Amino acid sequence: MKYSESDIERIRRAADIRQFVPNLHGRGTTLYCTCPKCGATGKGKGLLVTHKSNIDIAKCFKCDFTLNGAIDAVMYFEELKFPDAVKFVADRCGIYLQTESEKRADNRKKIRKRIEDTFVARQLEASGLTLSDVIAQVKSSDAAHTVYETSPFQKGGVDALWNTNPNDDEMLIHYYDLWGQHVQYASKGAAGRLKDYVRVRWSNPELHLDQAGRPIKYQTPKGAQTKFYIPQYIRALFQQARPIDTLIIQEGEKKAEKACKHHIPSIGIQGIYNIGNEQSGLIKDLQYLVQTCRISNLVLMLDSDWDHLHHNISPGDHIDQRPNQFAKAVIKFKQYILTMHNLGISVDVYFGHIKENDRQDKGIDDLLVNTLAGKEDSLKEDIERTLFSHDGHGQYVDIFKISTKSDFQIRDYWMLNDRDAFFERHAPRLNDVQSFRFGSVSYHMEDGKAVRSTRYSNEREFWTYETNDKGQEKAGFLYEEALSFINENGFRLVRTLDCEPGQYKVCRIENGVVSLSSQVDIRNFIYAYVCQSTKRKSVREMFTSRLGTLLGPDKLERVETMDDNFEEAQQGLQRFFFRNGCLSVTAQGMEFGGNAGYIWSDRVIGRSFRRVPVIESITYSEKEGFHLTLSEEGAQCEFLQFLMNVSNFWRDVVIMNAEQSREFSRHLVNKLTAMGFLLADYKYQSELKAVVAMDAQMSEVGQSNGRSGKSLIGVALSKMMAQAVIDGRKTRNDDEYIYSNVTMRTRNIFIDDVRVNFDFENFFPAITGELQVNPKTKARFTIPNDRSPKIYITTNHAINAQNGSARDRMSYMSFSDWYSDTHHPVDDFGHQFFADWDETQWNLFDNLMCECCMYYFLSMENRWHCAGQGIVPPPMEDIRRRTLKQQMGEAFFQWAEAYFDEGNGKLNCRLSRRMMYDDFHASFPESRLSVTPSNFKEKLKKYCEFRGLHFNITRPSDSKDCTAGYSFSDWKKARPGE
Repeated sequence: MKYSESDIERIRRAADIRQFVPNLHGRGTTLYCTCPKCGATGKGKGLLVTHKSNIDIAKCFKCDFTLNGAIDAVMYFEELKFPDAVKFVADRCGIYLQTESEKRADNRKKIRKRIEDTFVARQLEASGLTLSDVIAQVKSSDAAHTVYETSPFQKGGVDALWNTNPNDDEMLIHYYDLWGQHVQYASKGAAGRLKDYVRVRWSNPELHLDQAGRPIKYQTPKGAQTKFYIPQYIRALFQQARPIDTLIIQEGEKKAEKACKHHIPSIGIQGIYNIGNEQSGLIKDLQYLVQTCRISNLVLMLDSDWDHLHHNISPGDHIDQRPNQFAKAVIKFKQYILTMHNLGISVDVYFGHIKENDRQDKGIDDLLVNTLAGKEDSLKEDIERTLFSHDGHGQYVDIFKISTKSDFQIRDYWMLNDRDAFFERHAPRLNDVQSFRFGSVSYHMEDGKAVRSTRYSNEREFWTYETNDKGQEKAGFLYEEALSFINENGFRLVRTLDCEPGQYKVCRIENGVVSLSSQVDIRNFIYAYVCQSTKRKSVREMFTSRLGTLLGPDKLERVETMDDNFEEAQQGLQRFFFRNGCLSVTAQGMEFGGNAGYIWSDRVIGRSFRRVPVIESITYSEKEGFHLTLSEEGAQCEFLQFLMNVSNFWRDVVIMNAEQSREFSRHLVNKLTAMGFLLADYKYQSELKAVVAMDAQMSEVGQSNGRSGKSLIGVALSKMMAQAVIDGRKTRNDDEYIYSNVTMRTRNIFIDDVRVNFDFENFFPAITGELQVNPKTKARFTIPNDRSPKIYITTNHAINAQNGSARDRMSYMSFSDWYSDTHHPVDDFGHQFFADWDETQWNLFDNLMCECCMYYFLSMENRWHCAGQGIVPPPMEDIRRRTLKQQMGEAFFQWAEAYFDEGNGKLNCRLSRRMMYDDFHASFPESRLSVTPSNFKEKLKKYCEFRGLHFNITRPSDSKDCTAGYSFSDWKKARPGE
């Protein structure tokens, strides 16, 4: 009979020792009786029994006889053993008490009841597991670290923020470390807030798709690192420091539990590609386990389909992709484990796999449930026997020692170094495939054999060999055949505008995607192909020793050339290239299909696209303004919600009135169309502009509000296109290298956080003409206007645009004060944008950004603003007033506010310009150089416009007498846009 420490402590705190010591006398917190040991008695003598805050004790100061608390008193006076005394005190105090075994039994009943007839129960049953097999003893997160029993496999689900909901019928897999504590991870976007590490197994994967539209069975928290799954069997061995001779590492939590059930020590990993490093904690966890349990052998166990090709092979696919991934995972596993040798830990490394059988068992759990049902011990015996066999072949598993094998030798298990053997092994799968790639070379099947797909009918290689009279082989090299082979496999010399005369860039074209390459890449490609294609030592030796000479720079100059003219922008059409195809966007809608022509690799967005409407429609009427209709899925788009927040200037208003609603919609459409303009490649000559994002909140000139979300738009653009970022705080008007990091493929220049009095006119040529680029250490080049990047500028101040030319070259975006130094997007959404998004949010974001282009084209077509302009301007009153204040300067504005105060009597009367001028400089003498008699008048006009005053000038005399005056009529409230 054993009670938990927490229960015992709870009883000690609740009990009063005075109730358990007989024959007490006196009053108050301290009572007394005859000492049972020395017989001392009397008031203030004998056994003194005290109970008060944090003190519960009986003590005789004559003989030092002491009883610490009620339990000790019961043990002494009732002559009971400790557990019985605990129960005795608990009963007297009215505390319900259970032993540890009773608690475990009750807890198991609760767990069993909670998962009976659930998806969790069915999953465990399918792997031959019962509830008692997967009970874990773990520690609570409180300071006491009480040990309790739970099941790592629990009923429940998770929401988008990975908050668990116990009412959903999915399977949650909780991770506990070697010491029995819940594994935790830091959510990137929540200021390091720790969350419990929980994976989910979806009951209906079809409802949970990745970016490619594939169903997801198991899902890990976004941003969480890969962790080992530790069954209780392993945790107990570790905590008791008991030896483990061989440890199996395999994919899947249930497989690890099933193996441990039959005394095959095993831990789980979330996928063989997820073998981590020291930073992720995997190797460190494994190191502790190896050291404590003195493990001798580590085996990475793969499923029975370890060397299969992908299930769905399409024409042109790389058929060796999956075998290569498995081989790389095993190589990575070996490399990481061998790093333990640096710590003096000696361990042998193996990889193995389940052998294919008639029952089609895939993993260890399938094998134990099906083929080996009733004779499960046979698997443990087979593993031990096979581990030390001479060839690594067993009855149910194959296991190979790889501690001393090279990476090249490990690849041989998948026949990746022997093209013909690989084709022969997989011929049944390849016979029905029109074309495929192996080692980046195209092949097709003819008469049951794989032959290289070339433009020529012959199948000659680009080497020869002959044997002399002495039986010695001599290899030869065929230059023309080699160059033809290089051209056939997509290598080209591409002439781009930033190349100097006579220079080209080495590129490779695969499936229409052009990637930068090098002559070294060509030689490595040739060498890899030779190693896969022939085992003749003379041929391999020739290429190993002479490849640099055989295909030196002078020879590779003869590779086919082409010009960079394959990305011509088209009016009213924008193409976005995703990993799974090309999306064509027009004003009429979107069409998804295959890639069209050649594109540079940096144009390919590294995500798969699936069409999900976010904004179903935008309509406009002159009377009602804009009306947006969101789709049900679009309402979940976090980036759209962000745009709505930064367009909301009435955050304290519960329900907007009609005017506020119109302005809100216009602000939102302004941002959507401005982003669409920046995303579109084509440049309308009627709209050669830079987009300027600024805060609408009024502040002192020169003072920065910031943190309103403007830069987040720039980051969003970088997720869709190649971008060059310029720090606006460090730009100088005379910086000739300002565009140094701009390339021919840059589509957006993001000038972030420009300073007060930013010289916008310096960027006129880049906006309306050719872009002159002067890279450091490289030759200058010019990007024509139709291919030059568009410009996005953010500022916490107003940009001076005092002439029509400047105003015509700017389109504004106005940001509310929804976000600030004290309130960030993470406070609304619970995580960072981009870094913490799941596939659903990324897909909604991609759809929204493409829709921005669509609505920009629609605005251009339907003239939402004016002819030839697709960007809908925001309500301009706040921007106009900020600009006026910027042009006045803070000193002049403060003087004018005081000078023209309604109580000063300066309105509706003639005032002397000289007196006003002198009064200003008397208040701000440091402004004498910047505010002159000539610009003083202009500042007066701007102040009148800012405050809605009528400015009535009296024309000065011919002598230009500076005493000529002005008059200022009554205030009038300026209407928006005036």
